[in-house]
Amino acid sequence: MTRDQFELLAPGGDVESIKAAIAAGADAVYCGLDRFNARNRAANLTLDNLAGVLELAHANQCQVFLTLNVLILESEIAAVMRLLAQLVNTDIDGVIVQDLGLAYLVKRHFPSLDVHASTQLNTHNTGQIEFLKQMTASRVNLSRELNIDEIAHLAHFGHQHDVLMEVFVHGSYCIGFSGLCYISSARNGASGNRGRCSQPCREQYQTTKQGYDYPLNLKDNSAFGDLQALADAGVYSLKVEGRIKKPHYVYTVVDNWRKQIDRLCEGETLSEDTSELYTVFNRDFSNGFLQGEYGKSMYIDNPRDNAVTHFSKVYQCTSTEQVQAVKQRLYDKKTDIIQHVDAQIAAMDINADRPSASLKGAIEAPELEKLAQNSELNRQKPLSVLVSSPEDAVLSLESGVEVYFQLPMGLSAELPAIISLFESNPNLKPWFPAILIGDDFEAAKAFLETIKPSLLITNNSGVGFHAQTLGLDWVAGPHMNSTNSYTLKCLQEEYSASGTFLSNELSNKQLRYVRRPSGMRTFYSVYHPNTLLTSRQCLFQQTEGCKKIKVNKGCLRRCSKRTSIINLKDNPYVVQKQKGSHNSLYSEHNILNLEVLTDHRDLITDVFIDLRDIQTETKVDGNKLEVINAFKALLLDGDLSIVGNLIQHTSNQQYQKGI
Repeated sequence: MTRDQFELLAPGGDVESIKAAIAAGADAVYCGLDRFNARNRAANLTLDNLAGVLELAHANQCQVFLTLNVLILESEIAAVMRLLAQLVNTDIDGVIVQDLGLAYLVKRHFPSLDVHASTQLNTHNTGQIEFLKQMTASRVNLSRELNIDEIAHLAHFGHQHDVLMEVFVHGSYCIGFSGLCYISSARNGASGNRGRCSQPCREQYQTTKQGYDYPLNLKDNSAFGDLQALADAGVYSLKVEGRIKKPHYVYTVVDNWRKQIDRLCEGETLSEDTSELYTVFNRDFSNGFLQGEYGKSMYIDNPRDNAVTHFSKVYQCTSTEQVQAVKQRLYDKKTDIIQHVDAQIAAMDINADRPSASLKGAIEAPELEKLAQNSELNRQKPLSVLVSSPEDAVLSLESGVEVYFQLPMGLSAELPAIISLFESNPNLKPWFPAILIGDDFEAAKAFLETIKPSLLITNNSGVGFHAQTLGLDWVAGPHMNSTNSYTLKCLQEEYSASGTFLSNELSNKQLRYVRRPSGMRTFYSVYHPNTLLTSRQCLFQQTEGCKKIKVNKGCLRRCSKRTSIINLKDNPYVVQKQKGSHNSLYSEHNILNLEVLTDHRDLITDVFIDLRDIQTETKVDGNKLEVINAFKALLLDGDLSIVGNLIQHTSNQQYQKGI
């Protein structure tokens, strides 16, 4: 192994942390400006000091990647174009993006910028890599939930397609798949897709049946002992999480990883000493996802710093005095680290003697075409319905409605039965989930090639890419997070998508500015159980209880459970696992938004309702056919009363507050 086969990528939440990362030997840092980045709580940089940071980093052979990894609102397009026009004239080494509309604008107008795909794009299969490669991504940050074999498969595929793999190796784990977590957004509009996550998963809940107060809280990720496996897998970039962490934390973690990488490259025995990593902030450590050993051992019933607890166990403390001595030693050690880091970075000057650069200044930015809204005033909007039980396939015989069937995330094990279901119900259309890993993605491709559906909805971009190669009409589902007109243009022009769902995270006002391209169908889900997050973890081990210690393939295929947890700050949440799919968390009440049909009748072409068997506290006084007929009547004559009488206890807060 040689050092140039790896990149050690460090977080830079502020200038001091960037200096600490450079001093510790980082090959690259990722940092954000004060807008358009997924860590709003970090101090971040300004355009005034970005040039100085670039100069300092490059003088120390360290690259700088700028995080633009949030969903972009229509009202922000002009500002983000001015920012890109500013960045293209700097020495920035790359931009990290989540929003497909932003990626489209970079490809069209700023092709010299190197594009990296954010972890928020939740990349976990080969189709997604091909999808992102088409948007000029030179690397992708893979989903944190993948194991080493899955990573190796994608890294090998990436090398064949000139796309590098980036893997988180240290720092916080999320309980939900990134980019698909809406729990903070649903609570108060603080969307994780906008860098404003308020971390409800770290909060205290009513004590569960299993006796836990923090049932969604995971230990931190540490792959310190897995470096050889990552190297063998072909991973290029080793990424440390922590843009809201302090400089002494950044220095300590990066320094330990730098020395570990150097040992590997020099053929020395790798270190097993994690004492310094345990000294700075941690929630204890796990490499459960990487090892494919996820389950009970990855949880910890305390979201705060675990350092004192860890060293009290190491030193076998049995008295309060001994624990106090551990606290004092930790305090002294951290003080030493802080003083050492301060000394290391004292001579690192950021040249601030530069003219001020403002996003509001007169910056030469490409002028975008004015997008006009296409009117559909004279056409009744089609109704589409989602179901999840094979018995409901008969609904596809109903006239005036398109019925979609939710395919399982564990599609590989169910493929013969699913193909048989669709062959027996030729009017039925497929709905692909957001998560399709490994063999399950290959099964999705086989399904498309066998059934060749007339139209499909997918929440996974890899399926969309493969549908395009087969010449199939496809629609981007709600979990592909379309929030602006340029995402719609991107999907239509780059991937031949027939349509997309407009994001349910958007408010009435935010939707008002979105423009639909000619010939593009725009779906809006007016009724659905509100999915807050989806997890590869088992959410029952800490809540209702489960005899298994870890998750296996049998869990995915056979388990079907439901429970609820009560957050001490607000409402209960529903935990439900469907057979064949991963665990999900739902809002207590379903979303019902009929206002959008009059507020945005020119924007929305297709109305969608979700009648899957997700048991929330919403009450439905009728069977599925009666609900469908009620919505059909609503679309025909505008009568809201039938739907209102059938469906009670719903919510529509997101439409008011947006993101």
